[in-house]
Order: sequence, then structure tokens, then C-alpha cells
Amino acid sequence: MTTRELLDRGPITYASASNKEKNIINQLAYVPATKNLYEKLWECRDTICALTSHHLRLSCSDTCEVLPSRQWLRGSFNVCIPVQVKSGTSCRKFILRCPMPHKLAESRYPGTVDEKLRCEVGTYAWMQSTCSDVRIPFLYGFGFSNQRHFTHEKERPFYIRLARMFWRSLYSLLRYADLSHYTPNPTAHNLPTAYMLLEHIDSGTGQMLSNTWDKWREDPIRQKRLHQGIAHLMLSLARIPQPRIGAFQFHDNCTVTLSNRPLTCAIMMLENDGTPRNIQRNDTYTCTEPFVSDMITLHDNYLLSNPNAVYDAGDCHSQMATRTLLRALSHQYIRKEFRNGPFLLQLSDFHASNIFVDEEWNITCLIDLEWVCALPVEMLNVPYWLTGCAIDGLREREDFEKFNTIRQEFMIQFEDEERKMVLGHKLPLARVMDEMWESKGVWFWYCLDSVNAMLVVLSDHVCPKFVSRLLPEAEEMLSRFWREDCGRIVEKKLADQERYDVELRYVFGEGVDGSIGQVAGVSGSQNME
Repeated sequence: MTTRELLDRGPITYASASNKEKNIINQLAYVPATKNLYEKLWECRDTICALTSHHLRLSCSDTCEVLPSRQWLRGSFNVCIPVQVKSGTSCRKFILRCPMPHKLAESRYPGTVDEKLRCEVGTYAWMQSTCSDVRIPFLYGFGFSNQRHFTHEKERPFYIRLARMFWRSLYSLLRYADLSHYTPNPTAHNLPTAYMLLEHIDSGTGQMLSNTWDKWREDPIRQKRLHQGIAHLMLSLARIPQPRIGAFQFHDNCTVTLSNRPLTCAIMMLENDGTPRNIQRNDTYTCTEPFVSDMITLHDNYLLSNPNAVYDAGDCHSQMATRTLLRALSHQYIRKEFRNGPFLLQLSDFHASNIFVDEEWNITCLIDLEWVCALPVEMLNVPYWLTGCAIDGLREREDFEKFNTIRQEFMIQFEDEERKMVLGHKLPLARVMDEMWESKGVWFWYCLDSVNAMLVVLSDHVCPKFVSRLLPEAEEMLSRFWREDCGRIVEKKLADQERYDVELRYVFGEGVDGSIGQVAGVSGSQNME
């Protein structure tokens, strides 16, 4: 039986691949692309050492070593390279973090890697000056693909630090954009991708929550501490009102502004899978309605562009009906009093591997600031993964009731933290979260921010409020309001799926002749990033 390798999932057979909703042909290209990136970065290990020395102002007597690639760490979007620095008798470790272009739609939309890094750096800079109560890794320096490099001013000579203090005070006095603590630091050393040089968070700080999640998730004392920590983290980010929906952006003049599109994890994943971009880099929103409309359009584009989006005509009608209903129901869940802001910073990809905890599950560090955006207050919610289930895994009554129990326990801690924290706005956050739960609005917002769970979440949690069951006949009727010439779209999607299956069979060598090899081969090469 022929198998192919998937990144982070191991070997997969044709039978298994053909049952996946995702575009497996695209995902098969990630393995060679990741291997190629590893090889390029390993070849650049001298450059990595030179950049580390540059940002840390190491002396000639200090030694720097890139640890072997088997010790490198890889997440969904980045490669983390441990770099060891020896200064006399002391030994320190740092992390050089490089985005993976093939996971960030760089080949389709050049500049996306830099966009992602500028947003992440902007969030680091903002949190360093505004959220000192949240422990994050120290960001020493970074570089973009335009060969511009920046270093934190604490690693620069005294006269530069003094000058920056003066300029920061002047910017504040004149109400200019916030001047960050990072300064231009040119160098002739360059990597084939953008990068960040970060503090290494070791076992002295704690360990990833995911490492002990299965062992202690039923412990009520640890769960309470975890809920307290997550609530404090959410409120610390949300306590300062933001004027628009968007993401922070670091500029080459070292200022940070809320001027980038809301670059959420879901948006990035959909674009990387081939969805046409409809929210441009400089698009921000001062009103909730156009943001919601553009997010639904993004999901529309995903259905139209993904060759494996549907498996038969009935499924296609269901998918189109779901998107029609999302637009029709949106006014039910956008609160008029909050539609024009203020908006709140939120983690759009928060999970158990993003935080470090101690033995008692006190949060000791937030280690991932990707995908932080200013979003509508209605999107603030209890992390669903606290149940141990995926968002589309809460279908059984038992699982749903478990989620509600955990949600109620979490909200007790959230309300307590909200009372203790000084907020920069008068938004009743706990009350809004409770009202979103009671109105089923929380599930509407989950649909918008999900990659592929929309159909299940809407049918299981939103539709029952209006109708006991959405029959196939009703779905077919609703689907006609999604686009003109609905029948032609269904035919096209079925043809897309048939072609996709032919290409998938070719990739796995499943009984196809060479006549389609050229077609499948071209498609595969186009999907390589």
C-alpha cells in the first residue's frame, strides 16, 4: 500500500487522504519545502552565529554555536533554532525563530512573511511597554527580508539608549505614533528568510501546559489556577481599548501602529491553502459589520477555490446554505452598542502549547504572540480547548454539558479578575461573554474564526435556536440565495472534486494511467511553495 508523508502527521494512504476535507495535495508539498528550508538554514549557521553576535554585542572571546538540526523545534508556522553562547564560564541559550514561507502563502502573496513578522514584533513591542504583568520571552532583535535589522536598545551603546529616551519623550509629547525600544542596527549578514532572536524559555520558568495537560486536566485545584491565569492574561490584553479592528505593525522608522489588517490564524491558513485574498494588508475596520462581511466573503472564496471543498451535490448545497445563513444571521450577533468599538486585543490562536506553567499550573510565561489582533468584544470567549475537545467535537450532549460546566467555572475566575483589574474602558466583558453564550452568538463567532468547522458548528449550535432541523430541501432552497446560477456552481465544484481525486490518485499511484500524469504533475508543482 503506497503512503505519502504529511508534515507532523506521519504517513498517509490514499484511502485516508481521500476522506480528508483538506487539500492533501497542497499539504504533501510541505514536507520537501520544510526539508529544503532546514537545509538552507543549516548551511547558514555561520550567518546565524554572526547575527546572534551582532544583536547581543558579543566580544571576540565569546563563542556561538548553532545546535544540530535534530534539536530544532518546529511549530505550525515557524522553525525555532537553539543557539548556544559561551562567555567565559557562563553558557546561555537563545532561540532564532524563522517563519516558514511555505506555511504563510509567501509564494502566492510575496511579502506575507514580513507582514506576519511585523505584526508579531509590533505585538512584542506593545506588550513590553503596556503589559508588564504578562511574562513574555525577551525579543533581542530581528530582521526582515528587505535586509533591515533591528536590535533592542538595551543591547546598544549608552549614547544610543540616551538618544532614544529623548526621542521617545518627544514623540509622546507631540502625540506621534509610539516609538518602540528597537533601533536600526545594520549588518552585512543576511538569512534567506526573516527572523527573530528570542530569549530561550527553559525548565527554570516551567514547561508547556500541553506536556502535563492529560495528566492533570481533571485536577480542580490546578484547573482553577489555570483559569485564573488565562482570565488575567485575556483581561490584560483587553484592558486597553483599541480604535479599530486590526493588528499592530512595526515600521522601519521603529514606530508601532494599529494599521495592519486583522491577521488571524484562520485567515493565514485559508490563504495558504489557496483562498483568494479579499482582506488586503492595510485594511482595518472601525465598524464590526464590514469586518464580518469580509470574513464571510473569505469563507465564500474558500468554498469556490478549494477543489476538495465538497464531496457531492448535497454537501455543496449545505456549504452554500451555511454561508447564506451566516450573512442572514449576522445582525443577530453584532451588538449595536459595540459595533463602532472600542475593540479589544485578543489571541486568535491560543492553545495549551502557547503557555508555560509551573507544577501547580500557575501561568509563568506566554511564549507565542502570533496572530494577536484587535477584534470585536463579542469575539471574547472561553477557550474551547479547556474541555479537551476540538470546536467541532462538542456534538454530543455530554461533551456540550462538560463544556458549559467548565465555562461556568472559568467565568467565576474571569469575573473575579475583572473586578480586580483597572480597565481603560467601561465594557462589561463578563456580562457580554455570558450574553453571547445565552444567545448562541459565541458559536456564530466561532464559525467566522474557524477554518473548516463552520458547517458542523452552525448546524449543531446556531440553527436549533430557530428550527429543530435544517432539511436537505431547505438547504437547497437557501443555497440558491448564495450566488446566481447556483446549479452551475454545483456542477463546477463536483468537477473540481473529480479532478482533485484523479490528481490525488496519481500522487499515490492508485491505478491511473500516464495520460493524466502531466496534468497532475503540473498541479502538484504549482502547489509547491
